[in-house]
Amino acid sequence: MQHMQPAGGAGAVPPNLSYERFQELKRMREEREQAMAQEALLRAGADRHSDRIRALLGELQRLHEEIARAENQVQVQMDAQLRQLGAIRERIRQAESAVQSLLAAPQTVRH
Repeated sequence: MQHMQPAGGAGAVPPNLSYERFQELKRMREEREQAMAQEALLRAGADRHSDRIRALLGELQRLHEEIARAENQVQVQMDAQLRQLGAIRERIRQAESAVQSLLAAPQTVRH
């Protein structure tokens, strides 16, 4: 099995040692391939993890924008209600002024 010997062969090495070396190299290659496959799986998992984090960050950004829209809507409604209250207060001032004018005017007596 001369063609199975590793490069740089060991011509003086007994054939059973060459076979052991072949088995060792085969085992090392399988371990290396398994490690590479495991690393690829980990990277794929990390990519899925990163995708999940990006999706969650996107969702948080959308929620932040939704809160900002809701706050803006509340502010608009509050401003409208404050204007309405201001208008009511102005009508109260006008009514108070009318009452004061009536009280200050001389009263005419009716008989």
